[in-house]
Amino acid sequence: MTRARIVLVVVFFLAPFLFMMGAGGYHLWRTGWMVWAWAPMLLCLATAYFLVWRWTRRASLPPVDMPPPGYWTERDRAAWGKVVAKAESFEKVTTDQIEDPKHYSDLALDLARQVAEAYNPGATDPFEHLTLPEVLTCAELAAADLDALVRKYIPGSHLIRIRDMKRARKAVNTYKTASNVYWAGAAVLDPVQTGLRYLASRSALGTLVDRIQHNIILWFHTEFIKLLGRYLIELNSGRLKVGAKRYRELLALHEVPPIDDPATHPDPAPEAAGEAALTVAASTATGPKPVSVSVIGSIKAGKSSLVNALLGQAGAAVDRLPVAAGVRYDSVLPGGQPVSVLDTTGYGQNGPSDEDFAAAVEASRDADLILLVTHATNPGRQDDVNLLDRLRAWFADKPHLRLPPVVVAVSHIDLLGPKAEWSPPYDWKAGTRAKEQTIRECVAAVTEQVGARAADVVPVCGREGETAGISEDLIPALVTHLDEARGTAVLKAFDAEAGAGKYAKIGEQVVESGKAVFNLLRDAIRGKK
Repeated sequence: MTRARIVLVVVFFLAPFLFMMGAGGYHLWRTGWMVWAWAPMLLCLATAYFLVWRWTRRASLPPVDMPPPGYWTERDRAAWGKVVAKAESFEKVTTDQIEDPKHYSDLALDLARQVAEAYNPGATDPFEHLTLPEVLTCAELAAADLDALVRKYIPGSHLIRIRDMKRARKAVNTYKTASNVYWAGAAVLDPVQTGLRYLASRSALGTLVDRIQHNIILWFHTEFIKLLGRYLIELNSGRLKVGAKRYRELLALHEVPPIDDPATHPDPAPEAAGEAALTVAASTATGPKPVSVSVIGSIKAGKSSLVNALLGQAGAAVDRLPVAAGVRYDSVLPGGQPVSVLDTTGYGQNGPSDEDFAAAVEASRDADLILLVTHATNPGRQDDVNLLDRLRAWFADKPHLRLPPVVVAVSHIDLLGPKAEWSPPYDWKAGTRAKEQTIRECVAAVTEQVGARAADVVPVCGREGETAGISEDLIPALVTHLDEARGTAVLKAFDAEAGAGKYAKIGEQVVESGKAVFNLLRDAIRGKK
């Protein structure tokens, strides 16, 4: 619609309301009710002013940015701290700054330098280590999010042109000038009354409007910095090498689907606890992509028995695929969630050799989550601790990746004393039976030995015909750390995508550029003829 038609529609829409307001006011005046209606109306206006004044003392519009993504590394979070500090450094932003393109360019360059410093200390140019497509991808993603922000929170932004905004600014300035002329003229005729009215106007409505305007401008300015900073972090981390389209696809691929609120369902029966845990695992996993779990540990720790118990408890068909690092099982849990479990070959009693460690690194790099199996009756676990330390050191040298969350499964709890007593299930966390106390002490010892290297420690029994601790402890523990596992999977996906087909892409670019040159020469030759 044209502007004239929009104005006409607005007039016809507001006409009934304006008529009712006028008719109602006239009726109140004729009947003498205006005096009684005036007091509550003033009270409402005063209450509204007080609330707006109170709620606009600080920028109170809801933030539209999301918290830092779960897949970010420690280096990413350190860079994000600089972005937040930059956004909070502006206590006031003027309309002149908002309308000045140079303010945005200077701000973006300064922010780019601060973020790049977290990834390349000492670098003088924030873009010298980047490729042109990466920078363009960053600009495209930031511009798309800012466009969505403006369209959502600025009414009529899709209709108002830049020149309309400039005209509106001139109109506001003209109104302020005319208002000042009015106050000056009125002051000549009645200085006392005019002075009181002017002070009331400036201290009340004028101050309130200025505060609301300041809050809106500051809020938009803050969100601009955070949105740009978010993609500058993705840019410097190397995750934008895949391009804007593929970047969005990879994030969507690992997005968490919505699940039912468990608070709306009654507690499941004890016999259904295992099936419920598996269903939750399926509903909170990474969509169609399999959850990759690498099982590591010493040769006789009980890895294969635990894997068989885990997959057997799922009650689903299992595909056994021998691979270089061991055996990979592809299964489907109840609820339709695919899971890929790698049972590694393990290491001997003398600890992991260099070859064993290389295999553990490969298994850990391919995993979304690591399941370390340790024998319950083995008092010394220094080999397991050393392996975790070496894995942490290896991933520390790869800041674009992250060590998957580690869950320690203490196997063969049936062999703990008293051995003759075996009557699961056991309440090992709070139970008073002798076996329960022994299991609790064993888990406490393992937890102390591995410390912060592991995200969780659970006791299990995976011997043939036994599944104690699998559905009630192990699977819930895996589910608890799936969010962190998804973050690990996102980083792996970006790393693999960025390194795939680099040279093939160069070949494609050479072919396409050759075609373009050939077409230009052909057109030039035809033009001469």
